[in-house]
Amino acid sequence: MARVLVIGGGPGGLTAAASAASMGHEVRLLEKGRIGENIRCAEGFFDVLKKLGKPGAGVRFKVEKLIAKALATYEIDVSDLNLWMIDRREWQEDLARIARDKGAVIEENSPVSPKDLEGLMRDYDYIIDASGAPPVTARAYGFADFYKQNCARTVQYVMEGDFSYLGNNLKVGLLPGLYGYYWIFPKDGHTANVGVGSFGGEPLPLWNRLRDVLEMEGLAGYAIKRKLGGICPIRMAPRLVYDNILLVGDAAGLTSPLHGGGIDMAVLSGMEAVRSLSSGGTDYEKNLRKLLSPRLTIEAMAAGVWKKKGFEEMDELIGKLVKTGLYRPFLNPNQFNSFTAGLIAKILRVENPAV
Repeated sequence: MARVLVIGGGPGGLTAAASAASMGHEVRLLEKGRIGENIRCAEGFFDVLKKLGKPGAGVRFKVEKLIAKALATYEIDVSDLNLWMIDRREWQEDLARIARDKGAVIEENSPVSPKDLEGLMRDYDYIIDASGAPPVTARAYGFADFYKQNCARTVQYVMEGDFSYLGNNLKVGLLPGLYGYYWIFPKDGHTANVGVGSFGGEPLPLWNRLRDVLEMEGLAGYAIKRKLGGICPIRMAPRLVYDNILLVGDAAGLTSPLHGGGIDMAVLSGMEAVRSLSSGGTDYEKNLRKLLSPRLTIEAMAAGVWKKKGFEEMDELIGKLVKTGLYRPFLNPNQFNSFTAGLIAKILRVENPAV
């Protein structure tokens, strides 16, 4: 069995640690802070490919509808999708418990620097880098700029007030001049994550955009409990393996180019990284790309169309997709086939995407 070091105690790192320990590997996980702290996330768990199922802890509710606002407001039934609102702290603390129960050693408040990495590469057979974006490997190998050039930027408030009107639903909305969207994701009737994300070219500070959203949505008087922001890499890294290091989660550039979510891909990449250890890690990149590329191709196609369209055009397009039901393949790529590809291409006025 191998000596495995995991850097980072987020979804990908904790999944990798638990998976590797259950296979009998000697596993040590180093987390720079505390497990479950400093989470920068809207906390929607979207199992797009239906590979994972319901999270084992922290679930607040299964999402019934997605309320999408542009010029008009659209209600989209998502009850058949694997989409839950979770408390990520509770969920990650439970993942850490599982990993420890299987034999993994987890050390908190243990940051790893690029200078540390060389020695650790000698001490361990494999390193699974789940340290976020840009990861410690990128800083050591000199490709940190990739993440800055291929990322979305987000700002978010954790707010308290009356969110009971949303029920078990999530709300998203478009804003004029913004290649991105805002969200109101309630965790219960009185707490919600409210934020704005930009996929690029945003002329106004996002915090100003968020304040506008609060006014527009009638939330300006609600209490702000936390303020946070960050980046989400929206393009898979060109390489996922460096010597005996395997990149997973955000370190691998695994968030959606369409909506910025990535918890499911972090978990799947952690699982695939561990599976590949039996072959020396050589199959990891090939197998992960095979699993995720069809989904990412569809999402990138939709994002490319979105980038070129104005606010009014996007409202018209959303209306057509909702009316025809052709929004569903973007939320569930398992439904994507040659027939739906042709119909979508006609509506989007793009070349028929490969399936």
